[in-house]
Amino acid sequence: MKKNRKSLVIISALFLFIVLLSQCIHKTEVFNDLRGKAFAGSAACRQCHQAIYDSVLLSAHFNATAPATKENVHGSFNTGSNSFVYDKDTRVVMEERDSGLYQVVYVKGKEKKAYRFDITFGLRNAQTWLYWQDDKTYELPVSYYTSVHGWATSPGFSAKLPDFKRFIGRDCFECHSSNIRSELNASTAGITEVLVKSSLIYGIDCERCHGGGANHVNYHLEYPEIKTAKHIISIKSFNPQQKLDMCAVCHSGNDKLKIESRFKFRPGDTLSNFFMPSVRTGINDFDVHGNQYRLMSESKCFLGEKRMNCSSCHNPHTNATKDLAAYSQKCMSCHTDAGNNFCPLADSIGPSIKYNCIDCHMPKRPSEAISFQLPGNKETTSYLLRTHRIAIYSGEAKKKKDR
Repeated sequence: MKKNRKSLVIISALFLFIVLLSQCIHKTEVFNDLRGKAFAGSAACRQCHQAIYDSVLLSAHFNATAPATKENVHGSFNTGSNSFVYDKDTRVVMEERDSGLYQVVYVKGKEKKAYRFDITFGLRNAQTWLYWQDDKTYELPVSYYTSVHGWATSPGFSAKLPDFKRFIGRDCFECHSSNIRSELNASTAGITEVLVKSSLIYGIDCERCHGGGANHVNYHLEYPEIKTAKHIISIKSFNPQQKLDMCAVCHSGNDKLKIESRFKFRPGDTLSNFFMPSVRTGINDFDVHGNQYRLMSESKCFLGEKRMNCSSCHNPHTNATKDLAAYSQKCMSCHTDAGNNFCPLADSIGPSIKYNCIDCHMPKRPSEAISFQLPGNKETTSYLLRTHRIAIYSGEAKKKKDR
């Protein structure tokens, strides 16, 4: 009898556990999101949108920030390839230890201090890292650059001495994460900004662009037979400027006076609610880093009747392809012989023009905002990015013609 009663208790406990687990899976309200109960968390999207979710998971947007692990830190930690030499006495060595990855300062061969890789910024072209110290984040002085396949100074850092005191506040997270809570802390030293570590939502997630999806997920789990999307923002319903502003909130530079935090931007908002109007007029020398929207807006392709937008060339659910032929085909959907607006150099360049319009009309340009130094090199190396001002660059056309 006691045995049966014990078995009944175990079965009841298991049943209760299964019920509670199913509620956690199907009721998104239990997800603890800094943005509120309307947000379900990106993982909830995978239940119905597996292919898109799995693609986004590998994208530079989703990995704009991530926990720093051996798997997502690109630089080498192998002896001989893991150090940055500042002078004959001072070097920073990238080391893997039992408690994580570190940038370790050595002076005359003796370890002075070790700073942990905590947060990875970036995925494809370059990576830099932050470390937590109490409730603040600071940038590590050595970054990794794909263009040189190695370690170099973090943007704006000196190659003379390692500096571990560059504070990184909430502003930088606004375009590299989906949210983080900041608070003002008053002390004898004054008022300082602190970050709540547990509140960080890494990367640009699904709901950063689609809005809170808790009601959408709950509804379609309850009514799976209904295929028309309910309780979610329809981006297709936006006007052209609203679509552009969704990208421009982070891709129109960082030199405008901000009125509201970018974290408050929701799909359908407009930039005018977040930034003071720019006073610049005419063609501007916008930096290629983070200014894709403003560069594109100065292009004839943007100003013409069809008024191209970001999604004319890019699928936001995937990484920007390196296949220049694919982009060239998009160009030729408008620029044709029949339309009398094809490249006048087509005959002299030959068939290859159909596979690469991009290098001529969107060449790579050095960024003034991002530059770095290699160890033992006093020269500053420019960080090259493709400009989004689509135009005629005579020098680039001549290079192609001379090949």
